[in-house]
Formats: sequence, C-alpha cells, structure tokens
Amino acid sequence: MNIVFVNSTRKWGGVKTWTVDYATELAARGHDVRVFGRQTELIDTLRAAGINARQVNFGFDYNPLAIGRFVAAFLRSSPDVVIGNIGKDINTAGVAAAMLGIPIIQRVGLPGDMVSSARLRILHSITRPWMLCPSKTVADGVWKRLPHIPADKVRIILNAKKPVDSIRPVGDGPLRLVSTSQINQDKRHVDVLDALTAMQTDSFHYDIVGTGKLLDELREKYRALEERGVLAWHGFSTNVLAHLSEADVFLLPSENEGMPNSLLEAMAAGLIPVARDIGGIGEIWPDALADYLLPADAGPDQFSMVLKRLLTMDKAHLNTLKEASVQACRDTFNLNTKIDEFETWVQTDILKG
Repeated sequence: MNIVFVNSTRKWGGVKTWTVDYATELAARGHDVRVFGRQTELIDTLRAAGINARQVNFGFDYNPLAIGRFVAAFLRSSPDVVIGNIGKDINTAGVAAAMLGIPIIQRVGLPGDMVSSARLRILHSITRPWMLCPSKTVADGVWKRLPHIPADKVRIILNAKKPVDSIRPVGDGPLRLVSTSQINQDKRHVDVLDALTAMQTDSFHYDIVGTGKLLDELREKYRALEERGVLAWHGFSTNVLAHLSEADVFLLPSENEGMPNSLLEAMAAGLIPVARDIGGIGEIWPDALADYLLPADAGPDQFSMVLKRLLTMDKAHLNTLKEASVQACRDTFNLNTKIDEFETWVQTDILKG
C-alpha cells in the first residue's frame, strides 16, 4: 500500500509516537510510507528511521494554499489512504484527499477530541473519514459525540508496542521511578511528587522526562527533592526508551487519557506500571498487576501506599511484576499483531469496501 500520514500538531504527544511506530513498521513490511508534519523533531525522528518525511506549513484552518499543496503532493505520490489526527490534518490534507477520491482515516486519541458542530459535520460530509480509535472507551466517545459518523466506519485497534525480549532485573541501590509525559495540569505529576515528599525516604530515584506549562512551577515547588538527589528533570527527549531502560517503575498519575502510548511503551520495556484507572487503561491492564491500578480519583495518599509497598518489596517479587508487565504487551498490545489488524482493515474494509 501507498500510505500517507499527516500531523499538524506542534508538540510531541501520543499521536506522534503512534505515527512513528506505525510508519516505521509499515515501511519495514514493504509499504510505501510518507509523512507530512509540522514539528521538526517528528521529521528528524522519522528521517533517522529511514522514512520519507517532509516538514510543511499548514497555516490557518481550511487554508487554500495548504490544500492546494497537498493536492499537488497527492497527485505526485498517488496514496491509497491518508491518515491524520484532528484539526488542520483533516481540514487541509483531508480536504485535498477528498477532492481526489482518496480514503481518509482519522485517528482519534481522546473521546472529547471532537465535539459535534455544524462546521465539523460539514467537514465530515466532505471528507467522509474512517475513525481509528485506540480503545473501546475512545470509540464509545466517538459514537456518543459524533452520531453523524456511521457506526461501521469506527474501528478499534489498541495502541501497541514491541515487547523487549527480556526484562532488566532490578539492580542494587534506590528503586528507579520514571514518568514520561507532558508536564501539564491534567498529567497530575503533583500527586506523585506530594506522595514522595511525604514519605521521607531516599530509597528511590524519580526521573521526569518531558516538558510543559507546569515545568518551572513544579521544579521550584519540589526543589527540596531535587536537592536531596532523588528527583531529576530531563526535559524533552526523543529517546524515551533510553530513560525507560534504566527504570523499574513507571508512574502515570494522569487524570485524562485515551490509551496512553507512554504507558504501553513502559510496560513493553518491562516496567511495573502505576496508574489511575481512566480512559482505556483498564482494557490492557493485567490481573497480575491489579494492585497498581488505582481508582480514577486516587490522590497522593493512594500513590504513597503503593509506592511504599514497592520500595520495601524484595527484588525477586519486583522482577516477577516486571515480567507480568511485559507479558501483557506480548499478549494484548503487541505491535506486530496490531499492525496485522490495521493492514487487514485497510485492505479489506477501506480499499475494497
């Protein structure tokens, strides 16, 4: 297949990680893959992986110049399908694809990403997109919020990762904790940081990877943890796997997720996950780790209880939990299996439907 991905977002998030994973794997399987994106880091990451990636300027919504450029690009490359996210992806590249009769897949990350409106209904009547959802929770949100989308044009394919062949055993010294998400209000880093502050122990080291609106505020508020040497801020990174490979426990205190790539990435690397039961997380969570899936309204006290248990646990038990995490990836959200599902869906339902 000839597949084009389009991404107009400015910051790195789950949809970019998904795009890199899918583009790389589909290209490795012999498909002709191209990516048009706004963010420099996305283009550089894809090019380093050998993907044909081009940086573009989308401009304002429904920008006729952008639409014209995409029409010209699609006429040159003749894609079988165009895949975008929301917003400018669809109202520029999606409109161009519709003008040429090219099927469009709209990947939806969160149930609330789109709210029905006259403008959106008109856009969808023009582009007639297929909806790709990373969890049943997200699909339920699409069916509820966008009743104009036919039910049979909504497909659930779980976000997925490649599992490691073997876990890194827990080492000597402090237990290594890590979070890898944007540092914004809804990610709730504050709940974990409050829990760790109250515990008054140095038997851990917490690495926070990412950037966001609250970075400076949180760094100042929790400077005492940094000065004790138990907290490190790493900022933005395109090599998250390097940080995961040195960690034992992955913390996702977020209160708003669909099917978070960061969590799946950590579990695929064999980290013990601790998260709130929100979005589609419960759809992939293994029974063996049930004690570490906290209620949606969990606060610092609940995180503190779980972290105290992990910090006092023997290495053998910790390693068993790490193996359960990566096994969940092998069984439930293995990238190879999900790419198989994607190929079958596109070739059978979209291109031959």
